Amino acid sequence: MNPNPSKILRLFAELQDCLYHGDTVKNAITQICKHTRDESIIKTCQVIAEVLEIKFDINFAQVNTDSHFQAVHQLQKHLNWVMQKYEEIQKCVNEYNPKWSDPLLKIIDTELARLSQLIILLDREPDICDHKGNLIRPNDLVVYPCKDEQGRDYDHYGVVRATARGYRIAHFFTGKTVKPTGKIVSVGIGYVHFAPYTPDWLFKERPEQKHPEKASDIEIEARIQKSREKILCAKDTLWNLLNYNCEHWAREMVYNEPSSTQAEQIKARN
Repeated sequence: MNPNPSKILRLFAELQDCLYHGDTVKNAITQICKHTRDESIIKTCQVIAEVLEIKFDINFAQVNTDSHFQAVHQLQKHLNWVMQKYEEIQKCVNEYNPKWSDPLLKIIDTELARLSQLIILLDREPDICDHKGNLIRPNDLVVYPCKDEQGRDYDHYGVVRATARGYRIAHFFTGKTVKPTGKIVSVGIGYVHFAPYTPDWLFKERPEQKHPEKASDIEIEARIQKSREKILCAKDTLWNLLNYNCEHWAREMVYNEPSSTQAEQIKARN
């Protein structure tokens, strides 16, 4: 047994140098938090920072899944490099008195095992969230903040659908409207459109929580398809601000009953 512990202690020091080299971990978790609203992923990054006793900034910029996985890959590559140094320690640790190595191994084994677990947790597709950090799920009712012709705020409603191309928003809208003689509101031709989801669409309501007995993905899909077929056959309902607007349509697709909180507010106001 070698009485001089200088080599094994240097290896332990080199491992720590590798671990903190170039602020790689700090930069990676900063990048991850900059490009996600996923609270679970952000919390995982915070725990990594606690394990290594480092400080980092959480300044969200915009959702970017590619940037997320680039940072995760950097963490994986960095940890592999650290583990190579750990293997060097394992190869010669028995050549030295355990009084030098055992206390350090106890700390480092726990540290590396914890980091491995946490980095694995980061290696997944981030949850889809809106600009306010709300989790978005299929069949959710979402709204896009808009202004009408008179500059008044209103919510344009849509339904979240899961597709092979990611989340899409099924929504009902109209183009040019006309006001028939003797009517107080305009009507227009309605269109059903699927738009890519962006965080600008804000969470409004989760059907499976509000009315779980009605939150059937198959039935929602069937109702949307039926609505599109009615348009093809010119048997669809005209868009009408008070009787059949975007919210009426979205709620009918989800709950099979058209209703609009906004229309009721307009009626009460008038």
